[in-house]
Amino acid sequence: MGEIDNKLLYRLILGFIVANIIATIVHEYGHFFTAKYLGYEARVSYGFTTWTNQAYQDFFENLTRDERIKIRTNEYFSKKDDYQALMTRIKDEAFIITLGGPLLTMLIGSLGLIAAFWNKNKFTGEALSLKKWMVIFTALFWLREPGNYVLDLLITVQRGRFPLRNDEVILARYLEFDSWSISFVLAVTGLIIVYVVYKKFIPDQNKTTFLLAGLIGGLGGYIFWLSFLGPVIMP
Repeated sequence: MGEIDNKLLYRLILGFIVANIIATIVHEYGHFFTAKYLGYEARVSYGFTTWTNQAYQDFFENLTRDERIKIRTNEYFSKKDDYQALMTRIKDEAFIITLGGPLLTMLIGSLGLIAAFWNKNKFTGEALSLKKWMVIFTALFWLREPGNYVLDLLITVQRGRFPLRNDEVILARYLEFDSWSISFVLAVTGLIIVYVVYKKFIPDQNKTTFLLAGLIGGLGGYIFWLSFLGPVIMP
């Protein structure tokens, strides 16, 4: 562990803030492009993505009052098979769209890790160039998984139950796994990858500076984007 390099600290804090914002937007575009591929109209906001399918909406809007009642009471009606098939399709497509966000985030993080190992001989004890730091921050897209899991645990302590609306929980519930299972596995995987990046690619003299910058910039970027900047420029 080295001393704090103030000049590098400020740059890395900015790097973590920018990387956090980029990673959040890229994650949402993972949902967006998947939804578009499946024929949905989609819109990316600062921290979430919405998608709709007009043909599906038209089907539901054209159901009569009597048909809606029979759906609630699970009685037979002429469109029941079509209704059940559509509900299954919507559920399956929602799973795929939900998967698109984490999958793109992890893919980019994995590519960053591969690039780092591919050029590992260039990550020497000397000061890292901007290009090398960009490779590291790309690999740190994996930070989303342990970061979100820690946040979910804090919410669990506060509310008494594990959050049910994040991507990993939705995927787990679709697959009929325990709600926390996928979140936990990906959090452990992400933590291992981040540790490998820290041990192998961060120069020893910069490790303390890097950790401090990650704590300040990572948390600060999350709060700044989701609470202040994001709602303004991507409502």
